[in-house]
Amino acid sequence: MLLYTIRSSGHHLRWDAYLRSSPQLMRSQYLLRTIASKQNLSQVTRALRQSRSLSTKSTANGDSTNSSTATSSLNIKQRKSGTWMPKWQVLTLSSDNLSDPSKFKASVDQHPHRDEPAEEADASKHLLSPQTALAVFLPKGFPDSVTPNYWPFAKWQFVHNIAGSVTAVISTQSLLFAMGLGAGSIPMAAALNWIIKDGLGQLGGVVYASFVSDKFDSEPKRFRFQATVAMQGANLLELLTPLWPGYFLVIASISNIGKNMAWLASSATRAQMNKTFALRDNLGDITGKSGSQTTAAGLVGTGLGVVIAALMSFISEDPTALPLVPMCLTFLPFSIFNIYSNYRSSHYVTTPSLNVPRAETVFHHVLKKLAQDMKGSNKEKPTHAHLQQQLELLVPTPIEVAHAEVFVMPYISPFDIAIDIEPSITRFTGQGEGTEALSLAFKQKEFVQGERYYIMADESVIGGRGTGLCNGKIVIWFDKKARGLDLIRGFYHACAARMILEKSKSDRRKFPGEGESETEIEWRKAINTAHEQTIETVPMLVEVMNKKGWDTTSLFLTDGDRNRVQLE
Repeated sequence: MLLYTIRSSGHHLRWDAYLRSSPQLMRSQYLLRTIASKQNLSQVTRALRQSRSLSTKSTANGDSTNSSTATSSLNIKQRKSGTWMPKWQVLTLSSDNLSDPSKFKASVDQHPHRDEPAEEADASKHLLSPQTALAVFLPKGFPDSVTPNYWPFAKWQFVHNIAGSVTAVISTQSLLFAMGLGAGSIPMAAALNWIIKDGLGQLGGVVYASFVSDKFDSEPKRFRFQATVAMQGANLLELLTPLWPGYFLVIASISNIGKNMAWLASSATRAQMNKTFALRDNLGDITGKSGSQTTAAGLVGTGLGVVIAALMSFISEDPTALPLVPMCLTFLPFSIFNIYSNYRSSHYVTTPSLNVPRAETVFHHVLKKLAQDMKGSNKEKPTHAHLQQQLELLVPTPIEVAHAEVFVMPYISPFDIAIDIEPSITRFTGQGEGTEALSLAFKQKEFVQGERYYIMADESVIGGRGTGLCNGKIVIWFDKKARGLDLIRGFYHACAARMILEKSKSDRRKFPGEGESETEIEWRKAINTAHEQTIETVPMLVEVMNKKGWDTTSLFLTDGDRNRVQLE
């Protein structure tokens, strides 16, 4: 079988070609798939000439056929665009003599016999077929244009939006009922209350966005889940508003603030999540289809909510009263399912950027395994090749970290010693051991070479005040000139020092009362040893992480650049 690829762009083409020659050459059929709106005839001609070249090679290997007089034909079948029914148009290109370009002939058959490709034989013949419906709501080229996690994420997200629309309809009905009671059924007062609560809600959303900032990018799953909980909490508050109609404005304003925070967080995190599914630089297509899915789910949920609200009116004995209890009993299952489906869909999101939790997860796993390996090899330093091999085995992929990532409960570091990143330097005023440690940190006394970051230990970590070795924090500042690799080196250095000090704490538990006066010396030694490990490991570690799919250029290890330090 002969295969030739013709590259272009546009509609989907199916190519059927039959090369006919002398009896000594076997009849060949090949399929050429491309994406093309208009195919250049010269490209097709070039393909035929390539087929002649292969035929000539076949003749040289023992075939006695005269390839110059070979007859070949190429049937190009293209699905016509803009038609309700799948129709095909065929261009037949033929030649009696491949060596003479003037002998090529092209003819078009606008009404060929219906002969759909085998892989499309099961497709429906109508416009509203499952394939057409999926094409409306799924990115172009699905499933090859997105990651495998996209489909389960989209399914759970769809039912999440349906359940959310149902709860929104039920809560809005209750809120409108309460507005009429609280305003004394005066239209102007009711309208004014509605405008005020919307304005306060939007203001609250703006304030919330200013505080969260780039955390939407570093922890999209956490803030998306929090947005869902906030939205359902706001809906529940609206649902209960008829119980206190006199406080309509206060309750509705608080509820609307929660809704605006949820809408803002949801829209801000959606872009970062969609980015993780793109394989062909098709973020815009994925985002657009996500909007289509959300709209469709909203229509389904709204219709279902209207039906439920109508059924509630039949349950109530008094047509003018609101059946609050049945509405609450109906609201709660949809609200819980809305939160649950958000939780399930978030598990399919893989974030390759590095923030503090993900970086600590990777570095702790690597440092722990390297320490165990060094202990088994009698503390001999591994060779460059051996260290490279170890890192390739030890560094987890973003998918592995995503499966273990905690985004519902508060994050708990795998290290016993906490880390404080770029705190205010005014906290360390005064005199004594703390000031001395600060001076040593910014002079980089224990560093093997100069770096664009500074590490020190809180007094309680050093143990100078009778406290335990691991009761305080490791403090790190980054220089104003620090860049991406400097952030990774500094954070890895701090993690390595924490690991060494935790090992020292473990040894103290085994041998209590020994070496209590040498804690500051141990701290300095830990910084020096950790820096040596950083210099040896980080370049290879970054290389391996890039191979594993991590984005080492998107770093959220600090709170921007505003707390950087500068030495003068």
